[in-house]
Amino acid sequence: MYTHSILEVLKTFSNKEIMRFGKFLKSPYFNNRSMLIKLFSILKSHHPEFDNKNITKLYIYKKLYGNAAYNDSTLRNLMSDLQQLALNFIKTESFRKNEIESTFFLTDELAQRGLVKLFSEKIQTTEKTLGSEHEINSSYFLSKFRTQTDQFYMNLQATKVLKKGFVEVESKKLINGIIFIMSYFVIESVRHNDNLLKYSRSYNISSNMKTVTEFMKLFDISKIVKFIKSNSDLNIPIIEAYYKLLLTFLNFQNDQNYSDLKHFLKKNSKEFSLLDNHFLFARLMDYCVLKKNTGAVTSFHVDNEIFEILTEIISKGYYRTDSVSHIPFDLYRNYLINCIALKKLNQMEDFISTFSSKLNPNQITNVENYSYALLSFERGDFIKALELLSKIKFDQFIYKLDMKNLSLKIHYELEQYDSALSVIDTYKHFINNNVLVSDNKRTLHYNFISYVNKLIQYKLLSRNVSLLFLEDKLMKSQNTFNKEWILEKLQQEKMKTGKKAI
Repeated sequence: MYTHSILEVLKTFSNKEIMRFGKFLKSPYFNNRSMLIKLFSILKSHHPEFDNKNITKLYIYKKLYGNAAYNDSTLRNLMSDLQQLALNFIKTESFRKNEIESTFFLTDELAQRGLVKLFSEKIQTTEKTLGSEHEINSSYFLSKFRTQTDQFYMNLQATKVLKKGFVEVESKKLINGIIFIMSYFVIESVRHNDNLLKYSRSYNISSNMKTVTEFMKLFDISKIVKFIKSNSDLNIPIIEAYYKLLLTFLNFQNDQNYSDLKHFLKKNSKEFSLLDNHFLFARLMDYCVLKKNTGAVTSFHVDNEIFEILTEIISKGYYRTDSVSHIPFDLYRNYLINCIALKKLNQMEDFISTFSSKLNPNQITNVENYSYALLSFERGDFIKALELLSKIKFDQFIYKLDMKNLSLKIHYELEQYDSALSVIDTYKHFINNNVLVSDNKRTLHYNFISYVNKLIQYKLLSRNVSLLFLEDKLMKSQNTFNKEWILEKLQQEKMKTGKKAI
């Protein structure tokens, strides 16, 4: 089967887009080569999979040129030219869909041509469109900055200053421009720095922490927010939301900031864009997860809080963005783990059956097997859990880490201690040698391995293991993965001995 990047592009086209692209190619403004129209006609008959083994270079060439001698260079050039037209089509479609952005291209041209009246009409139309927006996000502020400043500079060139009132009105446009660009800056800078911190913690890139710290020293976000409020009569809750987010993570030990943020988000979520709800509610959950993982003291029950936030995110679709409609696996995984922590196994099963289909299609089979392996384990069906685990093929390290953890617990429960010790060996090598495992995560998993190894040694009648000592040490530990499960296994062994301490 012939492979070319144009086929990958065409795979992404809907049936409607395939039809529109056909019309695009037939327009002499965009294309005046009939051979490209013919080539597209040949290819589109294999849409959308393009996986027919008969799609070969010779097949395509013969369809185009009949019995003429095959010329590889000619076919390659045709395919490349069709690809360029397909990319131009995508660009044109995007331009057509984005009314605000496309209008700015138009007003720029009108301004350069000195068409003041048409420029003003189009800018006013854009202002009305922005005024009808129900969801205000950073793109809104950037667009408002453009309309205000573009009007000011056009009027500066085209209008004579005859009255003081005119100057005051025009000055207000500049002030508004400052307010809008600063609002855009607050949202995007907080979001990017926050993502950088989160990304760095996940992949153990400590140098990025310094970058964020240096940035925070450059800008006092709280003063910027106060400036926006004092110089504008805008009541825009999204700015307040991002400011509260910053306070929440800057004052991590103060749960009141977190509670204020959560209450504010729930009250104003209808005013936020899909992207902002996606980001802000995810950070609420991250706060709770970070509290749990670090063993920090909280004024609330962490697992119940996580379950509440996860339910809100999933039920209201806040996992979606403008470009992604699938549930991210990390979010899906967190829901499973939270259900396990709260012993909500029926809710867990309902969640798997309802929402696994909303994952990325390439992940569904593996994630379903992983999900049901976890569920089977929690219900005590260890053989089924092991069977499901053996069917999973994950490439990313976080999934492999989960699988090694579950595999070790299964073999321990089945009293397959030789297999468990073998898993421990590969588990250790994995967390020690994989640079993407953060220091905190490495410690959590290494401590888990150490405790399970001690339990296995005890089961193998080692005299060097004291259950009482292990229990006391584990109770004081704040950095051990699956701590509750290990404690449960320790208690079971103590009950078997019929003694309080060994």
